[in-house]
Amino acid sequence: MWKQSHLLMGIVGGAAVVGLLQAPVAIAQTNANQEFFQGRGVAQGSVFARGRNANVLLTLDGENFRLEMTEPQASSNRNRAPSRVEYRGVITRRNAEPGGQNNFVLLTRVRSFDSSETLRVISNTAGTCRLEVFDARIVDSNCSTVTDNSSTRFLGVEQF
Repeated sequence: MWKQSHLLMGIVGGAAVVGLLQAPVAIAQTNANQEFFQGRGVAQGSVFARGRNANVLLTLDGENFRLEMTEPQASSNRNRAPSRVEYRGVITRRNAEPGGQNNFVLLTRVRSFDSSETLRVISNTAGTCRLEVFDARIVDSNCSTVTDNSSTRFLGVEQF
């Protein structure tokens, strides 16, 4: 009887481990007070002239946010640095959308801007971002600041 119960516990435990290994990994990740969201799509404006493929990373840290858009490095274009912009600032409003905590619209106030074109962080600037997250993926963003050539629009790839 003792051997049977240990064997049964071993089988059940092994099945649980296999089940955990096959579970899908969530895109939205949480680290203490930080949340991370990703997206892929097309960016236009600022350094992304005529619309370019872009990867987007949104970091929320309490009341602060950081949005980074980067162009994937093309294998045929290794001599050119990929286009990149980054907005940082404060969250002014987070509107929950139906479907859970990973669906929301974020309204922000931009305080600093950085791009691969200027190669420097422009601090103490003013601007806004509107970000839409659906199913833990960034599906839309529109950011601009008073700094010249700083407006960027991102449209995420449809997930359906």
